[in-house]
Amino acid sequence: MSQVAAKKKLVLRDERVKVTAHFWEHGSVLRGTSQGGVDGFDIAIFIESDEPAEVVAKLIRLAHRMCFTEVALALPVKLSHSHSLNGQPLEVTI
Repeated sequence: MSQVAAKKKLVLRDERVKVTAHFWEHGSVLRGTSQGGVDGFDIAIFIESDEPAEVVAKLIRLAHRMCFTEVALALPVKLSHSHSLNGQPLEVTI
């Protein structure tokens, strides 16, 4: 947020982002049946500024669109895996 605000020459006295993740895990690690997942993320943004509300709203919209992590979580992205054991390739079926 601060990088975007600086590029737009906006003054923010304080900015805070609180992210709450909702994870789950089922099964047993010992039995090899464990699986984990994510139900979602809550993002709360707190800003202190004398800038007009509509300017801050535009800033927040732009910051959401420019956040690599948020975009990667919201949209499908390609994943590739490689594994090695003792310096040698290791084939692992996921």
